[in-house]
Amino acid sequence: MATIALAGATGLIGRALVDLLGDHELYLPCRQPGRPHSQRHWLPTDFDRLDELTLPNNIDQAFCCLGTTRRQAGSAAAFRHVDLDYVLTFARLVWRHGCRRLVVVSSLGANAHAPSLYLKTKGEMEQALQTYAWEQLIIVRPAMLLGERSTPRRSEQLSQLIYPLIAPLLRGRLARYRAIEAEQVARAMLMLSEESGVQIVENERLHQCVQVRSEEITR
Repeated sequence: MATIALAGATGLIGRALVDLLGDHELYLPCRQPGRPHSQRHWLPTDFDRLDELTLPNNIDQAFCCLGTTRRQAGSAAAFRHVDLDYVLTFARLVWRHGCRRLVVVSSLGANAHAPSLYLKTKGEMEQALQTYAWEQLIIVRPAMLLGERSTPRRSEQLSQLIYPLIAPLLRGRLARYRAIEAEQVARAMLMLSEESGVQIVENERLHQCVQVRSEEITR
């Protein structure tokens, strides 16, 4: 069994990923611990001091699902602190513990030169992570996430209400914008963690990963 570190374990994708990882030994930096489990080591953490955290074991595989919105964070600077600084601090933490394999959640449209604060920050995060000599770096770029958050985001709630009306139009070149269930993203991340090298995985392939696995199971 691999020893795994996961940041963002109480979020929408992170919760699904924790469940899928089953009995792997998990180290989970978090603000508030989740459900007790013999193999889940919840590590109550001040993320502003994440660099000071020492894990009891080396890490084989890391997953990062950290993310917020400008509205939730309260300001542009606070948003960047979470979606850029915290992600890079987590990467340094697992690197220091021998990990050379990281799967991280970014966003459809991430671009360090984008005018959008959200997409620009995600793009800068991707660029910064690629300065490390990872054996594996998988960056996944999902579109709008479907699922129930423990702390609902109003903008996402509205988007999910409207989405069924526009979903039939998302065909051909627009298919890349199709919303995706958070659990599907988590399943795709787990599948992709078996691969190596540096990859940026777009939303279309995240849908395909889950479809391929479903077809394999039904054969």
